[in-house]
Amino acid sequence: MIREQICPLCGKQGFQAYPLGLLRCESCRLVLSPSIWQPQANERMEDEWFGEGYEARKSSVWVEWFEAWNNRKTLARLAAHSRQGNRLLEIGVGSGSFLKVAKTKGFDVMGCDLSAPICRHVERECGIAMHCGFLSELPDDRQCDAVVMNHVLEHVQQPVEFLQDVFRLLKPEGIVHIAVPNIDCWEACLPGWTSYEPYHLTYFNRQTLLKAVEAAGFSAERVLTSDSFSGWFLALLRTALGINRTQGVVTRPVAASENRPANSRSGWVEHAYRLAMVVVGGGAMAAAMAARQAGLWRRGYMYRAQNRFASRGPVHA
Repeated sequence: MIREQICPLCGKQGFQAYPLGLLRCESCRLVLSPSIWQPQANERMEDEWFGEGYEARKSSVWVEWFEAWNNRKTLARLAAHSRQGNRLLEIGVGSGSFLKVAKTKGFDVMGCDLSAPICRHVERECGIAMHCGFLSELPDDRQCDAVVMNHVLEHVQQPVEFLQDVFRLLKPEGIVHIAVPNIDCWEACLPGWTSYEPYHLTYFNRQTLLKAVEAAGFSAERVLTSDSFSGWFLALLRTALGINRTQGVVTRPVAASENRPANSRSGWVEHAYRLAMVVVGGGAMAAAMAARQAGLWRRGYMYRAQNRFASRGPVHA
């Protein structure tokens, strides 16, 4: 039991051991990596994994397809909940594909990322303005109607303070779309769960995510769980391959060069792997939908990622 450190969510001390060298707060139940208390943990890990040694590689047709699918879902959620206005900020932009498609839908877009190579890539390839640096550096007059931060909060050392900066940048009835891995999913019982990564500092469930966004001043619009149909398939495959089997590999700030995937993969291996993932995952997804309709299990039990809408303004029905 570790008591000398403070939980970044509830501010209390006292932690229990959790699998793979992680810790769980005894008070709020937030799961976190011990690396979170290292000085400038977020900045250092982002630099190790996505710094100057990082090169944005051309995505395969499979990756582009999955990104396009997820982008459509995010835009549909924004359309269903956004107020008037079209100024959109994405935090943690990845390949820039979401900002690119949002721009074609009429949004006035801007990105924010700590990675200089990623920012240069998005500016060059997508023609989108980027702020390369901390969110706190953006001026107050850059107020947005919507902020999208998919799989960003788990990288952050002080999640409540980070969300307070998001709150500051939103207009009074602005909305933020947040997605984080769900530590309560059944795949998290497997060491090969795709969200166990050295650069993830926190692991949220529904309750701790709600606590974080409400502590920053937001009110709830919608909370839901969802999953790509391949999530469980990848967790099982990675576990079978021995990913994260070594104790401490998830919590150790491993240098990016040790874990970063190779720049290329044989084309036929890529196609075979992705096709198997689609066939097996798609079949299981269809079976799960049929089982839910038959009342065999509750919706959400088999799901992985949590998507969160939070609003600065009053909740509208």
